[in-house]
Amino acid sequence: MSGYKKFAIIGAGDLGMYVVRQFLEEKAAGTVDEIVVLTRQVSPFRPQAVFFARGDVRVVPVDYSSRDSIRDALIGVDVVICTISGEVIDLQRIIIEAAKEAGVQLFLPSEFGGATEGETEGVFGEKADIQRLLIDLDLPYASFYTGPFADYLWASYLYLDITSGHVSVGGDGNTRISFTSRSDIARYLAYVLTQLPPEELKNRSFAIEGDAKSFNEVFQAYEAKTGKKLQVTYIPLSVFEARLAPNPKDIPAFLHVFWATEGPFPRTDNHLYPDWNPSPVIDNVPVA
Repeated sequence: MSGYKKFAIIGAGDLGMYVVRQFLEEKAAGTVDEIVVLTRQVSPFRPQAVFFARGDVRVVPVDYSSRDSIRDALIGVDVVICTISGEVIDLQRIIIEAAKEAGVQLFLPSEFGGATEGETEGVFGEKADIQRLLIDLDLPYASFYTGPFADYLWASYLYLDITSGHVSVGGDGNTRISFTSRSDIARYLAYVLTQLPPEELKNRSFAIEGDAKSFNEVFQAYEAKTGKKLQVTYIPLSVFEARLAPNPKDIPAFLHVFWATEGPFPRTDNHLYPDWNPSPVIDNVPVA
């Protein structure tokens, strides 16, 4: 047997809508039979509604406080792809229990960032706890580590609103980081989940990298591309670490410390998709 055919996507938002779009392409090509999107509600004003309206996606409103409601929505699904926000990571616990009861064959927890295996504290510790739950329940899983989204992190709440001309980074900005865009992540997921044999997917992690650059390298490339000079502020890591002490869930502080200290993935699984050809980070940086 090669590949899975029936998918459920939970959290069709910032990353999930790219996954929905890519799997719709796979369905049109005949490599996917069914796409189910679990949601609390569907609003015509939400960006992902355009996909739902096409009728190629089965939208199932569920009560996320009810394991039975979630289980019933997942019956017949091969793979669950969970892309919910890091702010509600623990919601995956009831989803995982329901997926186990529904007979789901593979569960993708909401990772899609830095590697979390073995972590015990903070946001990454919470994600690692979810992996441990999957192991305890004997529900096969696959974790995908992607680094920050190359097309998404240039935002003011992360002090990286690059189009404003003013950015701030933790440390000296010289540490290289593994970046991957959301569309490239979605393409990689669709390929490996539909083309690789299931036994090659279960109970393992995948590290993928669209590009490896330091923030300083990105800023220099941006200036060369646009002709605009950036004002860069380098914030000592001790400032962010002081913020994390009382609040381990301070996401911007956590990320800046992580980006400045961890470096790129030591190995990647890019080779599993030979024709992937992900985009360089500078192509995903807004220039307007």
